[in-house]
Amino acid sequence: MGKETKAAKRKHDSFFKYIYSVPQNTKALLQLAQRRTPALRKMLSNVNMESLEPIPGSFSTVGERGEADLAFKAKSLTGGQDAFVGILLEHKSVKENDTLSQIYHYVFEVMVNKSNSDFKWLPTKAIIIYNGTSNWDPVEEFKKKGYEQFNGNDLPFECVMVNLAKIHDTDCKGSKNPVAAIGALVMKHAYAPDGLRGAGEIIKEMLDKLDNNTRTTLVKKIELYLETYIDQKLVKEMIMAFKSIGQRMGFVSIADAKRKAEATGHRKGMKEGLEKGLEKGREKERENSEKTFKLWVQRVSKKLKVSQKELLALKP
Repeated sequence: MGKETKAAKRKHDSFFKYIYSVPQNTKALLQLAQRRTPALRKMLSNVNMESLEPIPGSFSTVGERGEADLAFKAKSLTGGQDAFVGILLEHKSVKENDTLSQIYHYVFEVMVNKSNSDFKWLPTKAIIIYNGTSNWDPVEEFKKKGYEQFNGNDLPFECVMVNLAKIHDTDCKGSKNPVAAIGALVMKHAYAPDGLRGAGEIIKEMLDKLDNNTRTTLVKKIELYLETYIDQKLVKEMIMAFKSIGQRMGFVSIADAKRKAEATGHRKGMKEGLEKGLEKGREKERENSEKTFKLWVQRVSKKLKVSQKELLALKP
């Protein structure tokens, strides 16, 4: 694996980890996946997903190849009050022949229940989250020809493959967790520009449900992620649809600039002390604020190569 491929993998994996390291987001993703993956539905039928909690520092000993994977533990619905199982998410964007061997290693390096002195190893349910383009399922391949790799007739852990391509865009639209659903959509269409463009309205609709800080951060993560995999023209098209021009380039919005200019005018006017002076000061600063807007529009127009007319149309 070359340096360029490794760098791309880190960007790809960091997006996955940013969203799904949060237990409620992982829960929402798996709820979406269960609709189209009966094997996953069966696997999680005896797990209390409300009790999902991360296993911290999961991959401190397994090296770079495990940096994107996420480990959780959850209460078992069938094993008694103190029974837990491990939930391991292994993300793949390309076919890797040694995927099950990696998971085998992770299970015995990571799935250690430090709070249980009698039974330290957590029975593990491994879930491969795949968003690549090839028709690949290592679990099915193992069932056909891989038994000898593990000295037995079955894997020493439960394992299910989730192909994000099977999750319908409309399923994501109906999710009560916009962040998790957006992550699934973006990853699903990471290699399919037409599909991503088609999902754009759904993504935008879900972004609108988020608070400003969450939305701004998530859009930036999407941009950093997609620029590695999607044609830059489409990335620009999508991001411009998700964010205002001012936010996109890190400028304050026209409305913010106006409020700032008016506030400055008010403060300067107050210093004159008299009502007459205050009014004159306000009038002068209003004029200055308009000049400030025009200069702002000129700079942004030149930088973005967008007409001043279009920018002025955004003025509240």
